[in-house]
Amino acid sequence: MAAYTDGRGGMALVSGDYAAAGKALGFKPTLSAFDSSTNSNNRCVSLTVTKQWDAARAACDKAVSDAERERTSLTAFEIWARAAENDYVAVALSNRAVLHWINEESDAAAADLARAEALSPKSGIVKHNKSALEFSHQQLARTDVASK
Repeated sequence: MAAYTDGRGGMALVSGDYAAAGKALGFKPTLSAFDSSTNSNNRCVSLTVTKQWDAARAACDKAVSDAERERTSLTAFEIWARAAENDYVAVALSNRAVLHWINEESDAAAADLARAEALSPKSGIVKHNKSALEFSHQQLARTDVASK
């Protein structure tokens, strides 16, 4: 999962201090239009790594919708920022894919990763998560075959 160090709780997430990250993020997904996709994304990561599944699902969904909203709200003068905004959406989708995978929702994980890859085909984060989830799937398949 990817957190933004310049967002609330980001440095704490990167350092593994999930209690501090949770405190900074408030652990409660808000409906505020002023909550940036960066903070929503960090909330998704924080809740996922602390295994608060229901809240994580809401936070990850909000991170995706916030990033998509920010991308579509670009003015004609800001069109140069489209690639960066695509990257933000791709990170949010990739993080939500990890949450789906953890919760054994492999079809939803694959769909989010496919969308993320289409938006940001060169993203190292998306490639890393895709490789990790594919490897995990192959390992599960091998374990299942070996156990018969």
